[in-house]
Amino acid sequence: MSVVGVDLQQLEQRYRRQLRWYPGRWRRENEDAVVGTLLDMAEEEGRVRPRRAEMLDLAAHGLGARLSAVFPATSRDQAASFALATGVAWSLVYFIVQDWMPWNPGAHAFALDPFGPFNSAGVLVTVLWVLAGALVLARRSTAARLSTLGAAVLAVVLVVAQTPSSPEYAVVYPSPDRVTFVLLAGLGLVAAVGKPHRKWTTAASATGWFAALSGALLIMNQLDTASVPLAAGRPSWYDFFNRYLWAGGLLAPGVVGIMIVVALAAGVAFRVTGDRFSGTLVLTVVPWAASVLVNWATFLGGDASAVVLAVSMVGVWVALSIAALTVRPRARHEGRPHGAPDAA
Repeated sequence: MSVVGVDLQQLEQRYRRQLRWYPGRWRRENEDAVVGTLLDMAEEEGRVRPRRAEMLDLAAHGLGARLSAVFPATSRDQAASFALATGVAWSLVYFIVQDWMPWNPGAHAFALDPFGPFNSAGVLVTVLWVLAGALVLARRSTAARLSTLGAAVLAVVLVVAQTPSSPEYAVVYPSPDRVTFVLLAGLGLVAAVGKPHRKWTTAASATGWFAALSGALLIMNQLDTASVPLAAGRPSWYDFFNRYLWAGGLLAPGVVGIMIVVALAAGVAFRVTGDRFSGTLVLTVVPWAASVLVNWATFLGGDASAVVLAVSMVGVWVALSIAALTVRPRARHEGRPHGAPDAA
């Protein structure tokens, strides 16, 4: 075999290895044709090595094909719509009650890392979420996805940057609140993997979340009449989200964990009936599961029983998620008269 023949054979092997990014079924149906086309192009251009752009393109499209095989476009779009509505509402409420506090203009004087007149740079995350919502309304779906992705990245950066800034971060005033911002980061990623719908249901979901969150936090604040300020000069309601939602509040880890179990069990039921909504539910709970894990890591300490409970809960989530994505749907008997026996 000539040197050129050896080079072409090596080129073919490299292309075939790169096509492993694609699902097995896709490769069985398309691999030979794609490799043949790529080799023809390389031969016409006098190349014996793949172009970097080709390899990156194959990897990106292969990952996309794998994602589509597990989560069809319908599931991704539905989950993205719900994530967008949730992210817009949660970021707005967080901005009002944590970063702005218009009823207490001097509150930011006690912030660990203030951002201008605001208590933290978390206001930038809110800006990106609101921008994403406006872009969806303007039918600029690609720009909206980039905005939610930017919000997710910024949320992670702020949590990582702020966490070591003070030993009081988790005890006195978590700004930004790590559990909330991990949730917002997860919602941003889910919103970016699909195309949020420009429908009234998305707006209604955002409005519902905003009203429910605002009402719950106000009610909890009114009921919280006996608490002691967390530190000198800091009012007891200084960390609405951390105390009233995550730290043993309305959305304590156990509560959210059970909600995730219920959602995934519903996903299994949808899968059994052949409904693709199962994939939507699995994607939807991912940000919530991440927030619960961060919450557990923050407050578990050395409690061995709590660690066992957390590990058990995660095991249940994983098992239900796999079932919701892989269980074989129940066969449908269409066109057979009611009560008629199956064909032998």
